[in-house]
Amino acid sequence: MLRRTTIALALASLAIASPSALANNHAQWHSQMSPATETASRTAGGCTIRSGWNHSLLVTCNSRQTATFVYVFTVSHRGQGAGRVQGTPTSGVAWWGHHGTDVHSGVKASGGTLRQTVTVTDGFARLFTVNVGYYA
Repeated sequence: MLRRTTIALALASLAIASPSALANNHAQWHSQMSPATETASRTAGGCTIRSGWNHSLLVTCNSRQTATFVYVFTVSHRGQGAGRVQGTPTSGVAWWGHHGTDVHSGVKASGGTLRQTVTVTDGFARLFTVNVGYYA
């Protein structure tokens, strides 16, 4: 049940985050989601990283330690303007953790890919899914 709720919240956040004012007549809103375990790269940075249930990651960092996870998404090749991001892409991460844990997500477009970076600092976090949204 928790996983379904997490997925629903992640999709809802993408729907809310879709900046309709940025859309032109030909651009379409796209969103993609990936399990937290499907990283392109990860750096522990002194933190402990373990696999959890349902493709989650368990991350524990002490003070001033930061774990970094990179995810790569291919830009959709459907419709006009396909394969090229228009406007500013959005990103999100579904996670649960202790109060005081810092979890941040950012995304950059480069060519036909989106590169999402997630960082975890100072505490415990269970990462469930990551997501990006963009117009193309």
